[in-house]
Amino acid sequence: MKVEVEDLSSVEKKVMVEIPAERVKDEFALAYQEVQKQARIKGFRPGKAPMRLVEQQFKDYVREKVLRKLLEDTIDLALERKQLKPIIEPILDFGELKPDSAFSYTLNVEVKPKVEFLQYLGLELEREMFEVTDEMVDKALKELQEKNAIFQEPKEPRPAQTGDLLNLDITAEYNGKVFPPLSGQGFQYILGKESVIPGFEDHLSGLTLGEKRTFHVKFPEDHPYEELKGKEVVYTVELKGLKEKILPEINDEFAKEVAGAKDIADLREKTRERFEQYFQRLARSRLERNLLDKLVELNPVEAPKRLVQKRALELARRFCQQMQIDNPTKEDLEELSKDILPRVEKDIKAGFLLEAIIEKDGIKLDPDKESAKLKELSERYRIDVSKLEDQLGKESLEVLKSQWLEEQALDFLISQSKIKDKKVRPEDEEIKEEKE
Repeated sequence: MKVEVEDLSSVEKKVMVEIPAERVKDEFALAYQEVQKQARIKGFRPGKAPMRLVEQQFKDYVREKVLRKLLEDTIDLALERKQLKPIIEPILDFGELKPDSAFSYTLNVEVKPKVEFLQYLGLELEREMFEVTDEMVDKALKELQEKNAIFQEPKEPRPAQTGDLLNLDITAEYNGKVFPPLSGQGFQYILGKESVIPGFEDHLSGLTLGEKRTFHVKFPEDHPYEELKGKEVVYTVELKGLKEKILPEINDEFAKEVAGAKDIADLREKTRERFEQYFQRLARSRLERNLLDKLVELNPVEAPKRLVQKRALELARRFCQQMQIDNPTKEDLEELSKDILPRVEKDIKAGFLLEAIIEKDGIKLDPDKESAKLKELSERYRIDVSKLEDQLGKESLEVLKSQWLEEQALDFLISQSKIKDKKVRPEDEEIKEEKE
């Protein structure tokens, strides 16, 4: 067997394999002999049909059988001979298989890059130090108060105002016809919460029980309903019910009943601690990201293209699942994956670099760290450590150990870096993520 390799890039190789005609001829002969033993051909007893007839009737089956056998026997051997370890399934391409000729095929193989370090110790990094303010604590308690609000009918009839829970019958018409997805009875709507249709709730303020209103609303260009983008819809709404929001008072009793705190001071302290713990994790996560991006910047390596595309598609599918998007099309997934390709490529490069650092510096997983991680998992899932290991299985446990080793390597790199702390005020979006 002849095996040649062409370097297409540092991470992409073209493997060309040629199997001699003699080997091909032998495989065809063996395959036909096996088929002849079992072949049932009219006019002949099983196994007694002439080879000429067997070859005529079973040539396609035998060709497929021989093709599969040749590939199964030689692909791994060819890769091993050239010391190539594919990081993703190779792409196979082959020509026609003939019983009396040599057979050739090619493999497009993606492999890990060879890493030559320029710098990975003493990196200059910036660490964000988030400041938890009284204002943030106050806002969190206010939102907790809102979550525990109750709605009840006002003592005296009055017009609808911000904060009220409205019960509405809605008819939406477009081009003179009712649009069912936006029409119906008993819609619950809290006045003052942002509507997905700008301008809609402007027409609800001041409604009284039993009152009907008809108004026009122009839909935004980015609205999910394709036929309504940029179009005008005629709404008719009738107020069938109204309840006002009653907020609980933020006091010691509220702290005990809602949050299980001793008093309001204890609740404020616990809220502050929760923020601090979250922002510590966020700061660490961003520091790690800063470090890995710096590694990629200082130590250029290639990322296999097909591996990057595969990972990006996997993340796009996961995003669709999280957003409860059912049956996304191939085009949807490809469009989503395009946006994250640069980030995925950088992450894959960082993974190669981190793996190489672990190997170069001989970093081994600390037994104490492994024990602590297993104990943490056992406590979370309320299961004995030994039973946890059995349930995880060898493969899953090895994946976890690999993750913990990477964490340990990051700890090492951070400890060897020059870190400058920078105080920052958390953005609203970061505070929102903490609460979720």
